[in-house]
Amino acid sequence: MVPKSAEVVIVGAGAIGCSIAYHLTKRGQRDVVVLDRSTIGAGSTSKAAGGIRAQFATDVEIRFSLESIEFFMRFKDEMGAEIRYVQDGYLFVVTNPDTLAKYRRNVAFQNTYGVPSRIISPDEVRELAPGIEIGDVLAGVWCPTDGHATPNDVCMAYAARAREHGARFIEETAVTGMRKQGARTLVETTDGTIDTPLVINASGPNAAPVAHMLGVEIPVRPMRRHIFVTEEFAGIRHPLPLVTDTGSGFYVRSEGRTLLMSPGDAEDVASYDDVPVDWGALEQTVEKGVRRFPILEQAAVRNAWAGLRPLTPDQHAILDWLPGVEGVFAAVGFCGHGFQHSPAAGRFVSEWLLDGAPSLDLAPLSFRRFEGMSADVAPTSVLSGVDR
Repeated sequence: MVPKSAEVVIVGAGAIGCSIAYHLTKRGQRDVVVLDRSTIGAGSTSKAAGGIRAQFATDVEIRFSLESIEFFMRFKDEMGAEIRYVQDGYLFVVTNPDTLAKYRRNVAFQNTYGVPSRIISPDEVRELAPGIEIGDVLAGVWCPTDGHATPNDVCMAYAARAREHGARFIEETAVTGMRKQGARTLVETTDGTIDTPLVINASGPNAAPVAHMLGVEIPVRPMRRHIFVTEEFAGIRHPLPLVTDTGSGFYVRSEGRTLLMSPGDAEDVASYDDVPVDWGALEQTVEKGVRRFPILEQAAVRNAWAGLRPLTPDQHAILDWLPGVEGVFAAVGFCGHGFQHSPAAGRFVSEWLLDGAPSLDLAPLSFRRFEGMSADVAPTSVLSGVDR
């Protein structure tokens, strides 16, 4: 049974929700309940490719990345869990002059933060990714400190440490409705109702339906993306960094002695609940992949999955109080970057809720950037009695 009340109710036990729970409880906020209609990390987090990079084009995203990379580097010591974090690098392959100009600007911007990204020649691209077709390649964009980890292991570690600090995770319990009662929110679930002063919507692809329960429409739309994993086969040097063909959107990287690959195209979905694999997407993946890595013609696929990427109109996350509704915070719309940015998101959200403001200016991620949306009822802090 769900408790009758809690100081904090987090809707969604993916990487973002679990990280927020961990960071809140680490600071001393004990009465935290995390709800999930499935199980911990079973939603979009479990379908992520696990990429972790600093190659972004905005101040806030680069800062999120740098903080998160530092956290992943010390993850085993701080969290007591092995997450198979490796820094094999990210390599973007560029074939269009306008795209190359954009990446040159991005690299110059990233370098001002100490990100070791750089533009490399086609020959250097081939050295990093033997077997790649470079006939049409103008340049590559390379950052050796980018990499990947295992999303499920990260999510489970957040949850385990949050539990140690007093958080309660209630799985297989769906939120069916929410209604305001003064400054408090009644969170209705399939297992009872929780009375709380603070709700955190961290429900990933379901962010919009959850917000709609309170009469607010938010601009988060889930789209399906496929990932395919090959059998082991000869002809590829491992580890292969994550290689993205910027012309087609195709990307591929080593997954042990196999390859993980995706066509890169997100598709609209009819339902948020059922995200089956469309095996027709395999043909598109192979077609794109063979053009860049001819050796993929010899690969056989052993596994596949499809996941939902919660997208916003400008492709940036939303961290803000829900417009017009007191005591409801949104940590949504991470556009497929939620896993890799979860350490930073968890810390900054916890600061906002416990201290009244985050230590990093998160205004670029507010609702105010969308026309007609303003979080005009945001309290400075709704929590008390914990480490400030």
